[in-house]
Amino acid sequence: MNKGRIEAFTDAIIAIVLTIMILEFKVPESTKLSAILPQLPYVVSYMIGYLFIGTAWYNHHYMFSKTKLVTQRVFWANLAWMFATSFLPVATAWIGEHINSRGPQIFYAIIYGLWSAAYMLLSYYIADDNEKAGHKSVAESIRSMKIYRYMMSWKNMLLFYIVLVVVLIYMPALQLLLVILQILFVGSRFNKDSDKLFN
Repeated sequence: MNKGRIEAFTDAIIAIVLTIMILEFKVPESTKLSAILPQLPYVVSYMIGYLFIGTAWYNHHYMFSKTKLVTQRVFWANLAWMFATSFLPVATAWIGEHINSRGPQIFYAIIYGLWSAAYMLLSYYIADDNEKAGHKSVAESIRSMKIYRYMMSWKNMLLFYIVLVVVLIYMPALQLLLVILQILFVGSRFNKDSDKLFN
């Protein structure tokens, strides 16, 4: 399967998702600066979603730059990942309107869980398929990614989801803090060779 076509399709979907997310931002009817204050929960949710998608795209770009082949299972895992990503504008908008409500936060957690599962499968398949095809250095590069090592550790994931359930029960709005911490300490810690891929 043509790797470039998959990358172009993925980039287009992500661009559409980001566009829809900003279109959910409601322009205040008043011209006073204070009129923006009711929109602050959405702004916070949007910023986290934007950072979330941006770091995911960077890691995705790294994996696809490294891979030597795209198999059918990589294609389907990528499609599942994009499907989960396409729900982020809905989850972001709903949280933005009801940041302290459990229902929107649980929906966001479900989307985040589906996204994580699809991304984990995608990265696993890319590494595994490259290793089976004799491209061991590619598989090693993918497996050395911080996000890969974190997501493949059942202890890390179990701890995260236990904390997430407790947060959703007692302080739903804190879920966004958990997501931003994961982005900053896991997702945004890229491999050192990521800046040298096209030099």
